[in-house]
Amino acid sequence: ATFSVRHLQRQSDCRLQRCCSWTRLLDYYRAVMAKSDQELPEGFRQLKTQVAGHTFEESNAEAVGLLQDSKAGCVLKPLGKPECGERELRFYESLAEAGASGDNDLLALLRGHVPRFYGPLKLVVNRRERTFLRLEDLTRSYAKPCVMDVKMGKRTWDPESSPNKRKVEEAKYVMCKQKLGLCLPGFQVYLPKEEHTQETTILRHGKDYGKSLNVEGFKQTMALFFNASTSDSKSRRAGCELLLKEVLRQLQEILAWFQRQRLLHFYASSLLICYDYSRLADPPKPLINGYHQNDDDPATWVRVKMIDFAHVYPAEQGLPDENYMFGLQSLIEVVQSILHR
Repeated sequence: ATFSVRHLQRQSDCRLQRCCSWTRLLDYYRAVMAKSDQELPEGFRQLKTQVAGHTFEESNAEAVGLLQDSKAGCVLKPLGKPECGERELRFYESLAEAGASGDNDLLALLRGHVPRFYGPLKLVVNRRERTFLRLEDLTRSYAKPCVMDVKMGKRTWDPESSPNKRKVEEAKYVMCKQKLGLCLPGFQVYLPKEEHTQETTILRHGKDYGKSLNVEGFKQTMALFFNASTSDSKSRRAGCELLLKEVLRQLQEILAWFQRQRLLHFYASSLLICYDYSRLADPPKPLINGYHQNDDDPATWVRVKMIDFAHVYPAEQGLPDENYMFGLQSLIEVVQSILHR
């Protein structure tokens, strides 16, 4: 089925209006406008490309979102609840140790699928010292960053969750989570304006929009995110095809890792899909001896990385992580369907 960008944007706006009260919308915009009111260390600012997770709030000084150190090329993620924060810190440290020692090939391979980790850092934010994880800024060099957070798996509660926590998690994103093993907490995408395709507009949606999606709506939103229905020029169509093929390549590499590993199970973990819209209109250069030229390698402007490791546990009875792989395989099928339609 074909559908226009205008139709999808109108449809998504209607969903957002149905599922949000005006009060919640007002709170959202207040949070956006409150960015300048936060007390941040010099040289740091709020990450503009954050699309999901905990964010800064105007009326709650304890609510802290992602920070950016643009000079160092880092994103700083605040540690969550003590047990969750410590678990995520240990996960990143274990990957770093595996890479340095070479004792665990599987964990060392996993490092290539997560943002680089530069260690913890203590900062005073809103007059309180907090610990942050310093991570690679995946969109640092992007002129027009498109970013999507996709949470993986039918089951998003971990083995230590209380019955109430399980009930709450099972009630979220029901339509997509149970059928696809996928949730869509948020995304932002640059789109060409219909009347002036050389100009762009930015579309952002959060968790309320994601919760309103059924399976078909999820697939349409993915096509929208990849600009699959807006690529009217020959060069942009070629760029979109290159984008989809590169996303598939990286997804399949992650799947291959999961098919081998019996070490860990990942709950409430996400994939972050990022690309630079400005590269879609650049016609890809011909391959040299079968290889992309360095400045045209799609891996430089398309990135798929695993994130959010506060709920990673040792694999139960040494079994594969079927829960994560179910969502990952669904995502691969959705991207393949967009590429081949």
